Amino acid sequence: MPFAGRDSTLRTVQFLFFAALIVVVAATVMPSEAIPVSGTWDDKVLHFIAYFGLGLLGGTGWPERRHALLISMPLFGMSLEFAQGVMEFGRSFEWYDGLANACGAFAGVAASLIARRVLFPRS
Repeated sequence: MPFAGRDSTLRTVQFLFFAALIVVVAATVMPSEAIPVSGTWDDKVLHFIAYFGLGLLGGTGWPERRHALLISMPLFGMSLEFAQGVMEFGRSFEWYDGLANACGAFAGVAASLIARRVLFPRS
């Protein structure tokens, strides 16, 4: 029998995914003056971490949709990169940011396999 908090834990993970998604979108469209790190390899690390978190939370919250996440998260990240390229906020499109987003999402979805086992052990 699964433990009593399984449903609430799942809902919490799903809520955190949407909260993180809002933060990532906001940080992506924020004017460049508000961004502390820009145009360095540290920036790529931040992109990786952001999308790792999204992949981890998404894959943990919706394990049956992991394959869809592997496609949609990199496309979402690249779409936000294109949006940066057309906005007038001092931001620009960068292929390497998109690559960091994709790598982070892939790693996060892979890590969600472990997270599911830790959060929802079979009894």
